[in-house]
Amino acid sequence: MLSLPGHIPRGLVTAEYIRSLHPQGTARYDGPMNSFDQTIISLFNRFAQHSWTVDTLIMTISDSDLLKGYLSLPLLWWAWFRGPRQDEDRRTVLLTIVGALSAVAVARLLQLSLPFRSRPIHTAGLQFTIPYSMPPDFLDGWSSFPSDHASLFFALAAGLWLVSPLLGLFGFLHATVLVSFPRIYVGLHFPTDILSGALLGVTAVVIVWKSRGLARPLLDGILKWSHSSPHLFYPALFILTSELAHLFKDSRWLAESLWHLVKAAAAH
Repeated sequence: MLSLPGHIPRGLVTAEYIRSLHPQGTARYDGPMNSFDQTIISLFNRFAQHSWTVDTLIMTISDSDLLKGYLSLPLLWWAWFRGPRQDEDRRTVLLTIVGALSAVAVARLLQLSLPFRSRPIHTAGLQFTIPYSMPPDFLDGWSSFPSDHASLFFALAAGLWLVSPLLGLFGFLHATVLVSFPRIYVGLHFPTDILSGALLGVTAVVIVWKSRGLARPLLDGILKWSHSSPHLFYPALFILTSELAHLFKDSRWLAESLWHLVKAAAAH
């Protein structure tokens, strides 16, 4: 948690001030900002450091896997078991998962391949006021464009819409209010990061959905497996959706840890 000198008044804890305390940080100004991002960021940021309780609540929402993935993923499970169009709904759920996985993968690929874009909290020239409880070095060195969170949750919302427009409406509201807005407020994303991620997620699901005819044999094979070996299929689906709920955070951490262990062993 951010610890600040007691004499610093509210409103002066900006990215520049934090970097003066931590000069080893990687803040950089990426050139002129478009007016849309500037307007929306300024609108959100004017409320920062007015209330420790509000800032901490929004930070908690932004960081909570329970309020993000574990609100939307159970709806896919509900769609899987509901009737009477059970087989058709199950094909849609499988296509949604494929679309969501594809969207997250493409988002990460773009983050790594496109020119680096600092997050608002790390962009010193932005004069961004860091909300209380927000660690100033959080995700430092990770490019913000496009948002993989937006890619995932808007993809899930699009898939839920295909099952039921009412479910889809809830999914889009969830992706906007509980996932996207908090990440803008705490300085993890610019609005255009969110919009590009949302477009990527919805597009991925639409493309996969349009290709459902080609994927029909594979989908039917998976459904057949779910009927013939439920003791194998459902644990696998549970693990997959659980990891998807928090963008494979544990899997990535495990892979990174193993990679460091391998490199350390090779060095000795």
